[in-house]
Amino acid sequence: MKLKIISPATEQEFDIAWIDVTTHVGNFVILQDHAPMMATVKPKETITFCLENGKQESIIPESGIVEVMRKKVVLLLSKAPSF
Repeated sequence: MKLKIISPATEQEFDIAWIDVTTHVGNFVILQDHAPMMATVKPKETITFCLENGKQESIIPESGIVEVMRKKVVLLLSKAPSF
C-alpha cells in the first residue's frame, strides 16, 4: 500500500504495511483494501506507520486531512512533518 504525505513544503511517498491515524471521529488502523474514507486528522496526535521492511515511523501533525483509498492513503498536512 502507498502512503503519500503532502505539505506546502514537501511531498513524500512510502510503501507501507499499515498506518494508525487518530481523527476527530476516532482512531483507525488502516490496512490495504480498507474502505475508502476522508477525515480530519486530530491535531497533535501521533500518526504511526509501518514501512514494508518492518520499520515504524511516527509524525505529529499540526492539522490535516487523511484520504483513504483501497491501495493508497494520502495525508494532506498544514506543515511539513518531522520524523
